[in-house]
Amino acid sequence: MKKMIFAAALLAAGFAQASAKELTVYSVYEAERLAPIFKPFTDRTGITVNVVVGKSDELIEKLRVEGASTPADLYLDKDIVYLGKAQELDLFQAFSSKTIESKIPAHLIDANKNWLLIFYRARIMVYNSNKVSASELSTYEDLGSDKWKGRLCVRTSANSYNEALGAYFVKHLGAEKTLNLFASWVKNLSVDPIKGDTDVIKAVAAGTCDVGIANSYYLAPLVKADAQYPVKPFFPNQNGIGTHVNGVGIGLTKHTAKTAEATLLLEYLTSKEVQTVVAAGFSQYPSNPEASLSDILVEFGSFKQDSTNLGLIAPHVPKAKALMGQAGYK
Repeated sequence: MKKMIFAAALLAAGFAQASAKELTVYSVYEAERLAPIFKPFTDRTGITVNVVVGKSDELIEKLRVEGASTPADLYLDKDIVYLGKAQELDLFQAFSSKTIESKIPAHLIDANKNWLLIFYRARIMVYNSNKVSASELSTYEDLGSDKWKGRLCVRTSANSYNEALGAYFVKHLGAEKTLNLFASWVKNLSVDPIKGDTDVIKAVAAGTCDVGIANSYYLAPLVKADAQYPVKPFFPNQNGIGTHVNGVGIGLTKHTAKTAEATLLLEYLTSKEVQTVVAAGFSQYPSNPEASLSDILVEFGSFKQDSTNLGLIAPHVPKAKALMGQAGYK
């Protein structure tokens, strides 16, 4: 945490002094966790950052009900499912910053510039290295083949991570193939869908199943804590469209009048120095490609990610949820 404060302070020193104002961020992350990130920005600019914490759906509804009277200047959430919901309700306004666009790859910025990812994770395969060779793995779709019958673990369908993954499938494969994919997974399950990603990884480690699907940041701390941990990462679909990524995003609320100050905060959050330390603190990949990866993510290896604009994937979430239900994916 001290390293995070120091790095952020160095960057904040590069910003011109701004008139003393406040910004309010509606966030799914605790204020205590964000405070060390925002403090150096405040010290240099004089702009206080207030954090209002809540669950995703609660914050989206709060923004909708408050309308033009909302105190929120920015909305921060954990993935594209909720960013997409907020966008569908017209709760954002587009940002304008060549600085941000020069730092962040275009596919991580919503096509309408309503929001951007400040860091991201990959939806990877996790496999028991004592029972499976990486050479046996290939694509998400292949997990439905007969060789994985009784060997697969997945998280329950009713979570935003799998909803976003399903939207990726709908976007790239179409509805029929996505339905068949989910049905093929269901027939190959070792046990009923599991509640959380960490539980999926632990089930793979215990041999309950041989392979599963989880976010990369859930595996990272387990491997970091135990170099002999039997579960390893695999990035699927490397010879095709690439691995699905999702991440923590932020955007300007529709009714904020503090666009200059809010944009200044976005530029701060996307800088190389802040990205390096903050993304590492969340065990995720920095959106700014000039930022350094944490040692454990370097160890995971480089990978090809899907370069489709994430703002074009989010709208397919409702269809993905319906198809999971049709396939019997609980």
